[in-house]
Amino acid sequence: MSQLFKAIVIDDEPAARRLMRNLLQEYPEVVEVIAEANSGREAIQKIEKLRPDLIFLDIQMPDLTGFEVIEQLSEKPNIIFTTAYEQYAVKAFETFSIDYLLKPIKEERLQQSIEKLKQFGRLNHTINVNGLQEIIRQFQAPKKATALPIKTGDRIILLRYENIVYFEAQDKYVFVFTADGQKYLTDQSLTILAEKLPSPFCRIHRSYIINKEKIKEMHRHFSGRYLFIMDDKPATRLTSGRTYTDIFRTEFGL
Repeated sequence: MSQLFKAIVIDDEPAARRLMRNLLQEYPEVVEVIAEANSGREAIQKIEKLRPDLIFLDIQMPDLTGFEVIEQLSEKPNIIFTTAYEQYAVKAFETFSIDYLLKPIKEERLQQSIEKLKQFGRLNHTINVNGLQEIIRQFQAPKKATALPIKTGDRIILLRYENIVYFEAQDKYVFVFTADGQKYLTDQSLTILAEKLPSPFCRIHRSYIINKEKIKEMHRHFSGRYLFIMDDKPATRLTSGRTYTDIFRTEFGL
């Protein structure tokens, strides 16, 4: 009989955690999901408390990267990274004999990881975090850009970051809102934007990324949430999501 691995799913995207849970239901004899975490800090707390055999770890999260999570663990469980990096970049993982799943996660690729667990019992005895992080850093998008390119027909408009107030996901689309009240459509998802945007931007909700330098007021709201009044022409009011509370409290030192 194969070993049963008690697992924690770690990802700041609720939809990604839900997908992973659904996919893992096909392997009840191998993996039992005992908890979820939506940030790096929450992940560390739950791993240290619950001592799982296995974690599915997102690399890019708003508060800590997956690498920073690993560095702070007193004992390291089996780790399967989940990443949105391009295929050529994740070859770095193979160099360090670490298993990974490329988003969007495919059932057949997850099955390969499960088979490795069943066959070897343990995926990674030692992890060269510094070496792996350095290789991945070479493939990361630079964060020194000063403007966001927006395609409109045959033109490309450059929106200066200091003029962007917030991003909002509406159904399948993501819109950019500027200080003068203008609205633009971008073809990038909030997840990708969160990885590329410079430090003044912070995700406060699954549908919102805001520019911290464009906040006029903050008010405590219901259920531990916050209301943000933005410094733009329409004085936009945005409410944070409960799952992002710990993240922006850290960002704002609350």
